[in-house]
Amino acid sequence: VNVFKVVILLGTFALALAFAGNDLVNFIGVPLAGLASYQDYMANGNGAYDTYLMGALNEPATTPTIFLVAAGAVMVYALVTSKKAHNVIKTSVDLSRQEEGEELFGSSAIARSIVRFSTTTANAISGAVPRSVSRWVDSRFNKDELILANGAAFDLVRASVNVVLAGLLIALGTSLKLPLSTTYVAFMVAMGSSLADRAWSRESAVFRITGVFSVIGGWFITAGAAFILGFVVTMVNYFGGIVAMAGMVALAVFLLIRSNIHYNKKKKSEKKDAIFIEMMSSHDKEEVWHLLTRHIRTKELDLLDFAEENYMQMTEGFINEDIKKLRRSIIDQNAARQMLKVNRRKETLGIRRVDEARSAVKNTWFHLGSNSCEQIVFCLKRIAEPCKEHVDNNFNPLPKECVAEFLAAREKLILYINEAKLIVANESEKAPEPMTYRGKDIKKELKQLRKTQLARIQAGTSSLKISLVYLNLLQESQQLVNILDDLIHATEKLFDPAVQIGPDEEIYG
Repeated sequence: VNVFKVVILLGTFALALAFAGNDLVNFIGVPLAGLASYQDYMANGNGAYDTYLMGALNEPATTPTIFLVAAGAVMVYALVTSKKAHNVIKTSVDLSRQEEGEELFGSSAIARSIVRFSTTTANAISGAVPRSVSRWVDSRFNKDELILANGAAFDLVRASVNVVLAGLLIALGTSLKLPLSTTYVAFMVAMGSSLADRAWSRESAVFRITGVFSVIGGWFITAGAAFILGFVVTMVNYFGGIVAMAGMVALAVFLLIRSNIHYNKKKKSEKKDAIFIEMMSSHDKEEVWHLLTRHIRTKELDLLDFAEENYMQMTEGFINEDIKKLRRSIIDQNAARQMLKVNRRKETLGIRRVDEARSAVKNTWFHLGSNSCEQIVFCLKRIAEPCKEHVDNNFNPLPKECVAEFLAAREKLILYINEAKLIVANESEKAPEPMTYRGKDIKKELKQLRKTQLARIQAGTSSLKISLVYLNLLQESQQLVNILDDLIHATEKLFDPAVQIGPDEEIYG
């Protein structure tokens, strides 16, 4: 019998009882104490508050068993059905998991400072510790001996520590009548055990510390908000009477329904990266490679879809002087840039899990493709910002002859983006003609448009401000075609099984 499984089973029951003993008090303690006080007042005060002696408050409150059973049933039902309760557990498990993976939180200044200080301190201490001691400590963290079930966040040893220690602390705090948060105690135990188990590497520590501060900060903010709103609601009920109370009840119901609707919409909009999760849980290097190529193709296709839509949106906004479209395009570009950073980190973790020979060949092509994706977003941003500034200042619009010639070139560029999607999706046989020739033709046309506009400036027939913005649009559109060429080339080399040499050897060898 695996003793850790027995410990976890009994520890889970102990933790559940410790939670129930504390949370049941928080759930029904205040209203039941109020009910008992009211019943004693009606029994002994005879409705005269000025002669009523509150001696009953010195005695322990008596709670009917039916209330405890009913409240426990409500709590069990809520835990089983509440998606928000499940999300709280998911956040704790993700922040304490052993393996690297998708991080739920970003980076913050305070987290970076803590990691930097901790790293400096650890380096100073390790320099003073004898090497034999360091080797012995390292031997206690041999990941090759780690037994981690498929899909598990951590092993049975850490799970045993988490459930037993959290249960003990909560039971002790409840017996001492301390106003503790059971969720907070369980969360911090999980964070402490994961830190002690070296689950927080230098590549993930800053994200996880940010997550810890976000969770703790959320609890403190909630406490402050509850304090202030408790005061406000009490004052409204006191001065408003029955009408205010009815209004507050209606408002509470409305806010609860609205909160659940918004939460459900948010959860539906969040798409789990199933390919990445499967890739990180797989131990077959060949399968990891196939999953990685699927992930790269999917994300590159998403980016090309975004590039097409965003390019159309901002050029339409510029031509039609629609400032809202231009502002929205810049907001979308910032979001796309953040998503690219997340995807690049995921894919880097993936390529580290493939076999060394393949990684050595494909690594640089992968990074060239990733850089091309980032450059596409930067290129779109370099187009959008001058256009937005020009329209926002209400300068002269783009002349009709410029609009007509640009729309023809834009149509070809959009077609080129769609053909690039065929290459990335491994459907290049559907392309109407070789991509190289199409790209060169588009660049020649854009170059000719620039020469034509420069001639207009020289002749004095075009406003200088609109000409500069238009020239920037043409130049960056040409650069966008160059970047698409680079992305197509890197993608073909990355996915081509016949490529057995790196880019340096191919280009310079």
